[in-house]
Amino acid sequence: MNMDFFRLINNLAYKNVVIDKIMIFFSKDVPYVFMAITAIVFFIGIIHKKDEYRKIAFNTFLITLINLIISFIIGNIYYVNRPFVNNKVNLLFPHTSDASFPSDHATGTMSIALGLRIYNKLLSIVLMLLSLIVGFSRIYVGHHYPLDIIGAYIIVAVTGHIYDLKLRDKVNNLYDLVEKKIVHKLGFDKIYNI
Repeated sequence: MNMDFFRLINNLAYKNVVIDKIMIFFSKDVPYVFMAITAIVFFIGIIHKKDEYRKIAFNTFLITLINLIISFIIGNIYYVNRPFVNNKVNLLFPHTSDASFPSDHATGTMSIALGLRIYNKLLSIVLMLLSLIVGFSRIYVGHHYPLDIIGAYIIVAVTGHIYDLKLRDKVNNLYDLVEKKIVHKLGFDKIYNI
């Protein structure tokens, strides 16, 4: 069934040059937009002296890092070849033959989308939709199976929920302490409004 759904999506490739380029863009470049947005939220927190924004950006970075580490561990324990390794697929651009499950692109983008929901719900919804397109594009270009994408989203939802329940408040408190020490040591007290 996983292969059937993969074929259904991947067989759309090479039918329309414009759509192929859009899918390649989403697959290769859009994850960098997510990272840039996280950095922008952090810098908005600096400019507007809002520690809440800085904490949101930091928590988003941290949960994304945690999810990518979990993804790496799972990929090494439960190794699945990428679709193009043992099958003839429509491969729109080359990729290394590392673990297919779960998708790092889907993991990273959805982690950021959910992480920024506290900052701005509309932005979070837009990023979630873009993450779904990124996930779809990873199948379209021939790099992942559908379950690689679905698995990534499940991991992100579970770890995000646990993070919010058990770690977010502790991380925020630690962030406050560390930021105050660093800012004071560098002499930026007035800039940060501390």
